[in-house]
This record gives sequence, C-alpha cells and structure tokens, in this order.
Amino acid sequence: MSFIEDVESEFIIRTGSYNYQNTIPKSCVHRAAVGEVFLTDIRKIHDNKYITAGYLPKSHIYFNDLPYRKSSDRVYDAILLLEICRQTSIYVTHNFFAVPYSAKFVFDDADFTLFDSDIPYKTECSNVIVEVDIIERKFRKSELTGLIFRMDIYVDGYCCAQKIMNISWMDDRKWHRLRSQRPLECHDTTSVFAAATHEVGRQLPQNVVVGNADMHDGGVTTTVIVDQDHPSIFDHPLDHVPGMLLMEAYRQTALLAMRSRLGTQSFDLVISRYNVNFTRFCEFHKPVYCHARLGDIYLTDDKKSTVIPMTISQDEKLVSGAELTITFK
Repeated sequence: MSFIEDVESEFIIRTGSYNYQNTIPKSCVHRAAVGEVFLTDIRKIHDNKYITAGYLPKSHIYFNDLPYRKSSDRVYDAILLLEICRQTSIYVTHNFFAVPYSAKFVFDDADFTLFDSDIPYKTECSNVIVEVDIIERKFRKSELTGLIFRMDIYVDGYCCAQKIMNISWMDDRKWHRLRSQRPLECHDTTSVFAAATHEVGRQLPQNVVVGNADMHDGGVTTTVIVDQDHPSIFDHPLDHVPGMLLMEAYRQTALLAMRSRLGTQSFDLVISRYNVNFTRFCEFHKPVYCHARLGDIYLTDDKKSTVIPMTISQDEKLVSGAELTITFK
C-alpha cells in the first residue's frame, strides 16, 4: 500500500500510477473479511482533494449477483460503486482527518448518479479511481464531526458516476451512551414470503431482501428482510440495520414497482440515480417497510427515465426518504 501526500493542486487521472497488487488493511474501511475490501491505494492531492484506487470484483457473492441473458451481457451496477464510495469516505476520514478507528460513522444522505447504464465485465479485472473533493466540513463548536464529499468515479479511466455523500461521526463513548440500551435481537422475518429473484434483479435467494409485496392504489409496499447472517451486508456485528441493506431494499422495491406498473423485467432496467436521506436509526427489533409511491412518479426532463419517490418506515415513523431514477437499457 502506498501512502503518498502529493503537492500538485491539479491531478490527471492515470490508472497506471497506483498500486493494484493488494488491498488496504480491512480495518481501514470497517470490514471484517479481506474479500469485502475493494480499495488498494490512497493519495492526498491537497487539503480538499484526495484520490483512492481500487478494483471491481468479478465473483463476489453479493455485488456480482446480477441477472443476465448471456455472458457477454454481464455488467456491474450502482450498488458496487456505492460500496466503493462508502469505503473511500471512511478511508479518507481516518487517514487525513485524525478520526480514530474507534469512532462510529453515520450515513446522513447521498445523491449518486450513474452516467453510463452499462459498465461491462472485462477479461481482465477493471480498475477504479475515485477522485474525492471535500465540499464542506461540519463542526459542533470547534470539533470536526462530519464531511460532505463529491466523488467522481472512474472505471478503467472513464468517468462513469458521481456521488455527493454526507457523513458524520461520533466517538465511541457518546455512541455507547446513545445506543447501548437498544435491543439487538432481530425481528423475526423468516415467515416473510420473499420476492422471486428475477423480480428484484438478483440470482441468489439469499440476496433477496424484500418480501410480502403489497400492490395497492398508492403503489407498492414491501417488508424488509433483515438477515444478520448475510456474509456481505452483515460482514461484522452492528447495532442497527445498515444503510447498505436499506439501499438494496430501495433498489428491489423499485424494480418490483416497475414490474407492477409496466410489466418490465429487471434486466431491462438500470437504476441510474439514488437520491437518499436518512432521518433516524433503523432498529433490529421492529419490522421495517419500504414504500414506492407510484401515484407520485414523474419523468425526468429529457423524458427518458422514470423517477419513483420512496420511503422506508418503522413503527409508523419515517426512517429514510429517497427518489430512485429508473432508465431502460
């Protein structure tokens, strides 16, 4: 792993100048398994600009689990790039902002746009560069407590996506005072009738995270399946339902909604934008519901994509709100 502070104020993306031989230490991105780490390098350009490098896996049990008609149709989707951005935000924060590894992070909101609907598999492993700009520092009194990033994501030298990401953190003592009394026992979702894999853009049943789909006049409501034994989503113990699972629930419910409204197949669609905010913790011990408000959908200005307003709720309280943009391939 190289750890270099470059002095240039401008940087040209050159994938060949980074280390891709090995991943960074798993603790740097809050992962328990080495196979869940996708970053390989990091550099500082100046106080408000950083670069991370990484790779796109080709055989991951979750991130590569996408349906396709034939091998040449295989592509990557936004969920993998979202995870690479998550790892980037944590790695930059620990390395360059003196945030201790014991700190606890909170995902506040994000606006992710995929510029290209197809990021194809290649014979060789695809390399990733994330160009990170700090666009705001958040303070409580004089203490730095969060950052807002703009991330431009390059795959094999081509800029394919951008993410605006807002995160916060607190020290472990404050977190313990806030969270220590929360029940960790999970609400039993074993009786939930899971959606069919082909309906939600997955091939493996273990990666289906919604079920009991209720199609009604206002749209589609699903029950979120929380499986704490999932090897990737729950790579390490947590005291709340992670944003990673809620993003996947949004994705799968949106695909169900499009199927309900238009009869479309999941492999004909691309979720090209996730605009998501989180307002409270999602707890383990109560059921979680995802809603797609089909009565409020609208077309983008170019009329090429459909925007679905969505929410996630628990105990009749809003946990998260989102708009997902769906594009036909």
